[in-house]
This record gives sequence, C-alpha cells and structure tokens, in this order.
Amino acid sequence: MKEQSFPWRTGSVALVGSAQSLLNSSFGPDIDSHDLVIRINQGAFAPLQPESTGLRTDYLFITLTGGTNSAKWKFIQRGKKVARRGVVLMSSKGRTLFRVDLSPFFLHYPAAWHQDLIDSLGHRPSTGAMAVDLLSRTMDNLADLDVYGFDFFKTPDIAHGRNRVVAHNADAEERYIRGVIPPRQFHESPQAPSDPVA
Repeated sequence: MKEQSFPWRTGSVALVGSAQSLLNSSFGPDIDSHDLVIRINQGAFAPLQPESTGLRTDYLFITLTGGTNSAKWKFIQRGKKVARRGVVLMSSKGRTLFRVDLSPFFLHYPAAWHQDLIDSLGHRPSTGAMAVDLLSRTMDNLADLDVYGFDFFKTPDIAHGRNRVVAHNADAEERYIRGVIPPRQFHESPQAPSDPVA
C-alpha cells in the first residue's frame, strides 16, 4: 500500500480532547489560532463555544468500535460534515465495513503503531492516546503541537456526558501523554467553573 502523506507534518496543530472540563477554560481563541485543529470522536459534535472549546474542526480522529455497519458509516458521514478537511480512522478494529477495508480510502493510524502502543501501555489505548502517538510520529516538529481538553477521564465526555474508563487505564494514559507532551504544550482545564467575580 502507498505510504500515507500526513497533512499536519508542518505548521501548528491543536489536538483537542473531549473532556467536559474544557468548558471551564478560556482556551477557545488559542485553539482556533492554530493552523490545524484536530478533535477526537464525538468531541466535534458537542455544542462548541468560542471562548472555551474553539469553533474550528479541520480533522476528526474517530474510532469505529461497536454498533452496526450502518451506524459506523453514519458516524463517518457525520464526521465528514463537521471536519473541514476530513476524518482519520484510528483503531484498526472496525475499519472493515460491509466487507470493505476502508484504510485505502481514509487517512488512518497504522495497525502496527497501534499494537506498539498497546504493548507500551499494557492495555487498550484511548483514541486520545492514539492521537498523541500518531502526531508525535508524523509531525516534523513536536513543539508545534498543543494539547487541550485532556483530563484523563476525571470529567465525562463533552458530547454525551458519559465517562467510560473501563477499557482504559487512566494513570497509564496520563503518564504516557505527559511523557510525550512537554508541560508548556499541555494545557490543563480547570476541573470546575471559576467562581464569578463579585
């Protein structure tokens, strides 16, 4: 298969997770100021706010697990509507829909890299961990990457309000991501809204 050409190799990138705590932040203008804004799974489908989440979505990194083939295809189509430049398929599980391998038709996280990350973490990685790994392998300068909206499952998902952590090890994910992303590039949101000024 032809080697993928990743469009974020150069330029600044904001990787935006879907932690609900992002709504407590004032990161929106900073996020939207990047050359590319990448969101994860249903984070792009939440009501985006200019002051906290930012409004742009250039690429959407999605994992197709669970559900019917039809539901997965609808998820892809919905993603293509909100992501200005396209969707990227992450986990290798579920990339075959209606007996068709979708990998030749979409940018995707290589299965070998996915397995390397599983071996490194000792568990199934979240889409966020996979996104950090993919970007760290494919950006020419990791100093151009800023990460927002990651709180390692301390708050629910911004889109659907659920907090599914059973399949992931929050402590291992936090150690891994903080080990890859320098502190100045990892932008933490407040865990609760700030008290209004009297």
